[in-house]
Amino acid sequence: MGKPEARLKGIDRTQMYWGDVDLESLIGADHRARAIWELISQQPVDLFLEKNKSVSGRAGAERTDPRLLISVWVYGFTLGIGSARELERRLEQEPGLRWLSGDGRINHHTLSDFRVDHGAALDALFARVLAVMSQAGLVKLEQLTVDGTKIQAQASGASFRREPTLEERLQQAETLLEQLRQETGDDALRSQRQAARLRAAREQVRRMQDGLEQLQQIRQRKPAAEQGQARVSLSEPDARIMKTGQGGYAPCYNVQVVTDAANKIVLDVEATQQASDQQQLEPALERMAALGAGAPQVIVDGGYVNANSIAQATQKGVELIGPAQNREQEQARRKRQSLAAAGIAAEFGPQAFRILENGVALQCPAGQRLPRISQTADYNQYRAPASACGACAERARCCPKSGARSVKIAQPNPLVEQFRERMQQPEYEQIYRLRGAVAEFPHAWWKDKFNLRKFHVRGLAKAQIEVKWAALAYNIQQWFRLSWLPRLNPA
Repeated sequence: MGKPEARLKGIDRTQMYWGDVDLESLIGADHRARAIWELISQQPVDLFLEKNKSVSGRAGAERTDPRLLISVWVYGFTLGIGSARELERRLEQEPGLRWLSGDGRINHHTLSDFRVDHGAALDALFARVLAVMSQAGLVKLEQLTVDGTKIQAQASGASFRREPTLEERLQQAETLLEQLRQETGDDALRSQRQAARLRAAREQVRRMQDGLEQLQQIRQRKPAAEQGQARVSLSEPDARIMKTGQGGYAPCYNVQVVTDAANKIVLDVEATQQASDQQQLEPALERMAALGAGAPQVIVDGGYVNANSIAQATQKGVELIGPAQNREQEQARRKRQSLAAAGIAAEFGPQAFRILENGVALQCPAGQRLPRISQTADYNQYRAPASACGACAERARCCPKSGARSVKIAQPNPLVEQFRERMQQPEYEQIYRLRGAVAEFPHAWWKDKFNLRKFHVRGLAKAQIEVKWAALAYNIQQWFRLSWLPRLNPA
């Protein structure tokens, strides 16, 4: 016997309502709400119904059709609505939303839960919509761009605290949770209010525990002298302080976007906690390869160009296109920045250290030996014993913050040289000029048209789902503009 058919509410757009409202006349034949419904209504929604309990032949209320909820959210994004409560209110008055819902009502709890509860189903729907666009000739996979944009988290900067405060708050939350458990007793006898207080207390404990785990991850990325200053948000431990496009700093996620250059269609989107783009190219290429969507050329800005990313792109058969930087000038700039950040005097830069034993060690200006501690394709790294630096008269100018001097010596890299030579050719310079118009177009659309400058949800996992909704709405908007409208109104 097969699985019982889900029992879903019907949508009746043909009936007349009090006040002589004809729903079909609310919007024109070329309205984008019709295009969204046409596209979404043709997609399978089995994954959105995996936990459905409302089926034919059994008692219970009908469930809102996932196709309607998807269409309402997609259309809501195109209106710049990201709040479930605002979407509920607009369902009563906005013509496109009224037409989509058949002038029905959808509770904001239903809308809010649906937005974040179906990550895997949303990924599958996103891929199906991309397939539709590919069949329409909108996706070429000849040139891709990879670019990042910072979107603010819900957390405020004032919510960031150090470890002692986190431990204190965790202890308080655990004490409160135990008190509530003793007060409420048997689960069956709990009132709705008591159950809500228990859920809130459990969530507070979970968030503080998550905060302590996130704090350890943050510490691992900091120098030893700065680990005690590590902070994490009490309200959203996943968030990280990042430099924004406006020049300030705020809790954010760095959203990585892969865009097809032919028609500026988003192929992949990923929210990350890393402020820098330096390590993001390889994961993006791996995700695209897993989807079977490789491309011969990938265009990026200077934040992605380094020896490792060039090597990874070459290994995957990808021709990386990026800015041609003068090696000597770039090295000198990075050296100045690195020395200034560490408080090291210019005369104690790497040029002051003499290479010994064919690169096995260095000798510092004070005569101390720095053994090599690691070796990569990019550089050799050397570090002096802390005991030697601690007694050195030049410590204040050579290693004032770390207590033990560390030096990196760059290694010549033929792949990097090939990349620089290639990017000095006029045809590649011309290709690179495409980057801004393609890569930054989806970012601008989300922030200016969708008003997604700040996430409406908390946590990395939910932020990832929300930005995938934004990418889906953006792609459908492009399909509407480039495929549906021309088909409806042929020249």
